[in-house]
Parts: sequence; C-alpha cells; structure tokens
Amino acid sequence: MLSYFEDLPEKEDLLQDSDCCGNGCTNCILDNKPRPSKRVLLAGKRNVILSYTKFRLLRRQTLESGSDGQVLLLHFAHAAEEDGEGAEDTVLDIPPGHHVMMRVGSLLRPYSPYWSDFVAKEFRILVKLQPEGPMSRHLQAVQPNDLLEFRGPIGQYVHEPQPAKCIYIIAQGVAIAPTLPLVRQVLDNEDDMSRLWHLVCARDLQHVYFREEMLEFAQFWNYRSCLYLPHQQCDSPACQEAGHCAQECPQLRSNLRYKETAKVSRLDASELGNHLNPAIPGQRVLIVAGDSRFQKIMAQFAMQSLDVDPANIYML
Repeated sequence: MLSYFEDLPEKEDLLQDSDCCGNGCTNCILDNKPRPSKRVLLAGKRNVILSYTKFRLLRRQTLESGSDGQVLLLHFAHAAEEDGEGAEDTVLDIPPGHHVMMRVGSLLRPYSPYWSDFVAKEFRILVKLQPEGPMSRHLQAVQPNDLLEFRGPIGQYVHEPQPAKCIYIIAQGVAIAPTLPLVRQVLDNEDDMSRLWHLVCARDLQHVYFREEMLEFAQFWNYRSCLYLPHQQCDSPACQEAGHCAQECPQLRSNLRYKETAKVSRLDASELGNHLNPAIPGQRVLIVAGDSRFQKIMAQFAMQSLDVDPANIYML
C-alpha cells in the first residue's frame, strides 16, 4: 500500500494552507489528507475526488424556505467531459462520516454527503443557506448543469463491525443528513451486532428531515431513535399559552408515526443518560453532527452521562 501512495500523482500529494477553509473543522484537510481507501484499492481504480474535481449539479430541490434561510438538496455528478477523466478508470468513494470540500474561487466550505454512488460518481448533500453567508449567496444562485469543484474525502471515522459496539449518533438540524450513511453501514451488515441510538435535535417536527429513512431504520432490532423538539407548538389554546406543546399533547401525538418517539425538551446530560443501558455490552462510541458549539456540549454530556472515552468521540 505504501508503494501505491508513493505512486500517486504529485498534485494529489501537495496540500497548501489555502486548502483549509478556515472554519475550524474538527477534521481539517491539512490534518486528514485524502487517501485511497481499501475499497478503491480493491477496485484497482482512482478515486476521482482526491484532487479538486468538477461536478455538475443534476438536481436542486428546496426542502424549506423561511426567515432563517433555505434548506436545499443538491445532487451532483462527476463531469468527466470537463476534467478529461476516463469514466472506466475512476470511481467516487466517500466513506460514511467523511466530508468533501467545495471550492468556489477563494471560498472553501466543507459539506458531508448523505448519499453517494461509487460507480456512477454521484453524491447528494443537504445545505442550509445562511443569510449573508458568502458561499450561501453563491449556492442560492446555482442551477442544474452548473459546475462546482470538490475535493475529499476528509475525515477520521472508520467503523469496524467487530467487536459489537454501542454507537450513539447525535444530530442537530440539517446535520442529520450525513449521519444516515453511518446508520446504514451498520444495519446493512447482517454480521454487525452493534447497537445504534439515533438522537435528533430539531426546532420542531416540521424541521426534522429524513423521517421516512428513520422509519425504515426502525424496522431493525438494533436501532433506536428519539426526536428532541423543544420548540414544538401546536395551535391548541393550552400550547399557545405555554409557548410550546406539552409532552402528551394530543396533536403532537397524532402527528407522530409508528415507532416514532419525541420529547418536547432539549437533549441534556440527564436525558442522554436515560439512553444508557449498562446491561448491553460493547464499547461506547459517540458521533456528533452539528455546529462546533453543539459538538462541544454533546461531547461533554456524553463523557458525563455515558462514560464515553474521549478517544471514541467523533465530530462530523
């Protein structure tokens, strides 16, 4: 494998300070240099995204639009005709828990795909546009057939199915998207006995994305989820007066689907501890997807309530 790395084109080995987006990412591209994965090595092909590569926007869908910005689903495909890459010689490998860097001129921003196709070289991201954000202004204007540049994959998380683990995945808002591949890689492996706790923090039920996918996950014996909705509010007089729904609000209950569990509260250390079952064996692993403040708070809660070793805490 070392000889393979040594044979990589020089342009893929060189990283410059300008390759860092400056956002303080936990998995900075300067610290986590993109490398070929075992999957790519076995395929005998090149991961097309190891250096900045052009991808064409195939589909743009607005999932939500409000005063705090838009949420967009963006679907990209490798633009082989633009990069001069032979389609038969390359693949796209973005492992679960890894992100890619988007480059527009001097602007760099990390995004974590929630779906990718190894052979077709396509991926999808969920993006919340921030008012007045430089990259958000650019993405607000992009349309299908536009070309954008990406590089990756960047990240440290690697899941080993053996031995079985207790994996706690905490997601904030749109950051639920990149946690989906993390769940799938466990559930799709019949030999993986790891347990999953998928804890999703959102403003209210309307702001919970990928509910259908979570309902599909709930069919598996080793998956549990819970929604935390501190600002859930229906139009009943009692809930309007309180400023939020009661835990047993009938309207909230009626809006929940089979096997959906929701709490009208924030996820804190005490609540996180309620998901701990000492009788279930396995190393405890925490994965947090969200902004840096959210990541830091949840890591502290987990060390306090779940006794998670800091070495087993991963930030997306």
